[in-house]
Amino acid sequence: MKGVVSLAQAVGIWLLIVVLSFGVGLVPLAIWAAMVFLGAAERADKANAQLDKTLMSGETVVARAIQNRVFALFKRRAAIAITSSRILVIQRGLLGGFRMADMQWKDLKDARLEENIAPALCGSNLAFDTLAPGGAGIYVDGIASDAAAAMYAKAQYEEQAWEEKRRVRGLEETRAASGGVVIGAGEAAGSGAQGERMVDEIRKAKELLDAGAISDAEFQEMKAKILGRA
Repeated sequence: MKGVVSLAQAVGIWLLIVVLSFGVGLVPLAIWAAMVFLGAAERADKANAQLDKTLMSGETVVARAIQNRVFALFKRRAAIAITSSRILVIQRGLLGGFRMADMQWKDLKDARLEENIAPALCGSNLAFDTLAPGGAGIYVDGIASDAAAAMYAKAQYEEQAWEEKRRVRGLEETRAASGGVVIGAGEAAGSGAQGERMVDEIRKAKELLDAGAISDAEFQEMKAKILGRA
């Protein structure tokens, strides 16, 4: 919707200027149109070249896109790339220079994709939320729908992969904090009677179960092995 509104506003502004200036406004309108639309392909190539210069050693681009013109009628279009290690966006200044924003995959909290009305003209919008405290997310609207879908698919894959890594790390930390449970380790130095030792091991296994570090099936297997030594 934003793209259609942006286009309607631009047309309305220029029509108003032309009418109020008794047609003289056609001259600046023609200059503006030439600056916006002529040589657009070459400027897109320059934007992609600028993006490539910011890549780290060994970093590869999975998908890339340039913002649709309808979302940038009075500014330069943003360039976005999904790479092997991060999300990368470059916003070029109207008079030169650029501003870069990026997000490492490990910091990705959530990725969202929204297709606009009139997708052939307005494309889709991409949003990436960050896990970094106080960090700003990344939002780019007006990306060609095919490219946006490819970027979203890669982001979803990385988001789930890092969620699994964090889950496994959390389980390991929980197990370490609980002291672990050693099954079949034999008589430990300084331990009490065998029955007390078995109760203690079962108690530790139950603590792991309650903390979510092991499943009920794993707890039952641990308990069976402990009791089986009696």
